[in-house]
Amino acid sequence: MIFYTTRSSFDYGGFSSFILLSGITVNSSILIINRFNNLQIYFPNESKLNLYLKVIEEKTSPILIMILSTIISFIPFIIYGEDDNFWFSLGLGVIGGLMFSLIGIFVFLPILLIKRI
Repeated sequence: MIFYTTRSSFDYGGFSSFILLSGITVNSSILIINRFNNLQIYFPNESKLNLYLKVIEEKTSPILIMILSTIISFIPFIIYGEDDNFWFSLGLGVIGGLMFSLIGIFVFLPILLIKRI
């Protein structure tokens, strides 16, 4: 979507950004799900919704720091990489994808887990 919006070419850098984004997004989701499972073991009588809200409260800050630091580290690829399509599209894909992954992590993940809760 970011490539369409900015009218940039999608090439090998864009494909590489998919691999990087998959790892970061899956890692963030694993952090949330793992902590939720651990809290279920330690507090079996607690409401699952309360446990999930506690997990979101605990893990939001580390996930946002990780995503923000990655976005900041790829800004030079956008600024100085316009001459090289690979680095520019890698930076553009990672920055746009990470911003969109926030929606996936904090909106779609709870919706997908609603059956489990």
